Amino acid sequence: MALLELSNIQFNYSDKELYKGITLKMNPGEHCVLVGVNGSGKTTLLSMIVGELSPDEGKIIWEKGTTFSYLDQQLKVAQDMPVYQYLYGVYEDLFEKEKQMERLYEQSATDPDHFEKILEKAERIQDELNEKNFYGLQEKVGRLTDGLGFDQSHLEAPLSRLSSGQREKAYLAKMLLEEKDVLIMDEPTANLDYGNAIRVLEQIRQLAGSGYTILQATHQPDQAFLFADEVLALKDGRILAQGSPREVIDSRLIETLYGVHVAVERLYDDRLRVLVPVSALRDQDKRGGPEEGRSRQR
Repeated sequence: MALLELSNIQFNYSDKELYKGITLKMNPGEHCVLVGVNGSGKTTLLSMIVGELSPDEGKIIWEKGTTFSYLDQQLKVAQDMPVYQYLYGVYEDLFEKEKQMERLYEQSATDPDHFEKILEKAERIQDELNEKNFYGLQEKVGRLTDGLGFDQSHLEAPLSRLSSGQREKAYLAKMLLEEKDVLIMDEPTANLDYGNAIRVLEQIRQLAGSGYTILQATHQPDQAFLFADEVLALKDGRILAQGSPREVIDSRLIETLYGVHVAVERLYDDRLRVLVPVSALRDQDKRGGPEEGRSRQR
């Protein structure tokens, strides 16, 4: 059964029809990418999906019990807390349970009449913490922050002292630590430099390969080639194209969406595809033609 289903969504903004007839179904483990120019309504569609806006017509149906995290471009977070405190805030309830357990152990030592009853309560909390891998959290958070390129100075600094790109990575890290059923991301690499964008994309690629359900909006349609199962190309409030990246993303679609001429370059025996401006390929051809093992689709 689908975790998320959009049926014939229509949405008007200031008497202007922004969406009509939008339909989408996401099953567990799928990764869907929304592409389109600025102002095509990608963020608005995500806002409806997470319940911040309501469609004028149609239905948005979540499978009962499904949880999600939403990485919003307008995310508001207290900026004075250190990064490590922000990240470990995901586990605040577990740290509270640890304090409760420690108090019970201390109480058991001073209350012999109720020793066994108090000890039993403490051991139940201990079992719960073990079940949730509480004592492995430091290693778990460390693997994630290492993978995103954080060092100790970043983790100890308040969010306000990080660059916008580093803050974006911190927001993403917390989202990943929450481990919800569906991860919804609005332009997760928009404010990142090349290196940090690659690190974030690698984390998303790993999540997609691990069975997470992901819905992502992007300005970079060739990112869909890296891990997406489905692409929704949006233009003028309609779905212009929908399907797998290899079926949908071609030179005609990109020209229709963005008004630019590109070729789809097939690399490594077509295991990877990228979009390249046609003008750059013409210049390359003048210098000696495409490299061996690469083909083009225009």
